Amino acid sequence: MKIFKNKKIKIGIGVFVALTIAFFIYRNKIGDKQDINAQQTITAQAMRGAIKETVSASGQIETANYLAITTSVNGIVKKVHVKEGDTVFKGQSIMDVTLSSEGEESLTSAWSSYLTAKNSLNSAENTLTTNESTLITAKEDFQDEKENNSYQTHDERISYTLAENTVEIAQANYNNQKNVISQKQTALHKAWLTYQAQSPTIVAPDSGVIANIVVVEGMDITNSLSERTSSTIASIRKEGTPIASINISEVDINKVQVGQKAELTLNSIEDKTFVGEVVGIDKIGSISSGVSNYPVIVKFNDDSDKVLPNMGIDIEIIIQEKDNVIYVPSAAIISMGGNTIVRVKEGEETAPIHVEIGITTNEFTEILSGIKEGTTILINTLPTSGFTADHNEQGGGNRRMFPGMGGSRR
Repeated sequence: MKIFKNKKIKIGIGVFVALTIAFFIYRNKIGDKQDINAQQTITAQAMRGAIKETVSASGQIETANYLAITTSVNGIVKKVHVKEGDTVFKGQSIMDVTLSSEGEESLTSAWSSYLTAKNSLNSAENTLTTNESTLITAKEDFQDEKENNSYQTHDERISYTLAENTVEIAQANYNNQKNVISQKQTALHKAWLTYQAQSPTIVAPDSGVIANIVVVEGMDITNSLSERTSSTIASIRKEGTPIASINISEVDINKVQVGQKAELTLNSIEDKTFVGEVVGIDKIGSISSGVSNYPVIVKFNDDSDKVLPNMGIDIEIIIQEKDNVIYVPSAAIISMGGNTIVRVKEGEETAPIHVEIGITTNEFTEILSGIKEGTTILINTLPTSGFTADHNEQGGGNRRMFPGMGGSRR
């Protein structure tokens, strides 16, 4: 019985091996007739129309002509004098604040600093007046010396030189004092701005339209005196168009030039494409995580109150574009031995045709010569398991996939 079972096992193994060999022989024969790895093909027609090459990038709105109104005071909002949409002018009162004890102390300190800066400027201006008088006198004395000095004796020559040196010293003192006054004026202006920042009356820093107000009467405003923080209480919208900043890779940056047209879209504004222009390019750039990026500034052509600072934006910079040209899908373009060809189809026949190409994008390629509008072309696509492929140019027929053999990987 044991010997009989062993024979049955051997016979079973032999049958399995024979069937396996037969299957692979069959499969190889089929492979001789049809290329298993052949690509599927689809057809398309050469079209006429517009084509453009673009560089795509994403970024954000840097500014949309919004000017923040800030304050460094500590206290409670007492009265708001304006509302959203109001037109205001520079220096106009925006709101009043009832200062806390810290706010009062800070205001007093700021006023004291302002008075000190003002007195320092007055003193410098008085010194300048004195220096000016000294310079005028020195010039007059030197002029007399030139008119009356014969420059013949040693004493006359010394007298002439001393008078000349006196003018030069007086002139230097006068010029230096003018520089001192310029510095004092800057310090006074800074002291005044600091005082304004601590003032219970908050004013508009410039003219424009109130875009938003983020505080209401009774709200507490708190800032750190030691760190000199400030709070934004409103914003003013100025006239102008938004500006966006994007990063361009090192691969594309040399294609981008100032003056190129750009198409801009925002996720927050659906079904709207804005038009802009490249106005600035940072050719130095920066490196982040081993990747080089070059900031490019794009300005909108038109204004929109829906475009706000820090919004995300997608931009297509138009490198070149043409109208009324013949183009085909870029997938139809084949490079062989330095030649560029497309495969055309006439009836059941196919043939490679040499073409000259122009603008090339991911989707389409311009055809300068070689084929005409309406020409049917073939496009190779990757083979897909379990589907029928058209192989007319390779003798026709369909290829079947056996279940469990080949196919996509899981």
